[in-house]
Amino acid sequence: MEDETPIPPTQPSGALVPPTRLPPTALATLPAPLPHGRRPTPRAYAELRGFQRFFARAFDAVDELADTVAENLGLR
Repeated sequence: MEDETPIPPTQPSGALVPPTRLPPTALATLPAPLPHGRRPTPRAYAELRGFQRFFARAFDAVDELADTVAENLGLR
């Protein structure tokens, strides 16, 4: 029985091996994690909390003074 589809002629340099496979290309990667440095000690935070309390109290005092001046000048 004869097939009706034509068969293309073979090429003299043709090889019956699959083509070589190229490695896949990376689309996206995460950067390397940064090295861990020394963490600050809790004492450093305690010193910052002291400064924070000082400035909060200082701003409260200045705000209270400004409210008093505004009331005396009739701005409020």
